[in-house]
Amino acid sequence: MTPFRLSLISAGLTLSLPAGAATESKADCAADMVCAANPQSIVAALQKAGYTAELTKDSLGDPMINSAAAGYTFSVLFYDCADHLKCESLQFQASFDPNEKVTADYVNKWNKGKRFVRAAVDDKHEMDLRYDVATIGGLNPANFRDVLDWWTSLLGDYSNFASQNLD
Repeated sequence: MTPFRLSLISAGLTLSLPAGAATESKADCAADMVCAANPQSIVAALQKAGYTAELTKDSLGDPMINSAAAGYTFSVLFYDCADHLKCESLQFQASFDPNEKVTADYVNKWNKGKRFVRAAVDDKHEMDLRYDVATIGGLNPANFRDVLDWWTSLLGDYSNFASQNLD
């Protein structure tokens, strides 16, 4: 196939896309959806579910929400942002005070039995739990409530795990 013919085929494929598809952001969010592209939708969904939700910014200038559940404070971090806007994913994150018993083996034991959440520990024995959620196109309110239910359940699971393995 000649380069000219290949160019025509490529041009034809581009022209066959629906109007606006090539320029539409993956992060656009419908009004009735909950998505990282609209941080206020996350705040509203958290508050509707009975959580506190303080919208602020992280050290890079991206949106961040501070909240609490299951006796722990946590943050909702926004990722895959374009100029601190139009974010595409979230990370629920809870950090814990340093504890000498929190080692790589301890974290691996926790992570081994978990599907949606992961723990990480640094060299100062500080651990955090992280739960990532993609929201491109948005989550309907019931889906976001399920995300919250998983997150708070996992925090509760961690509380039980810690009491059995750190005492």
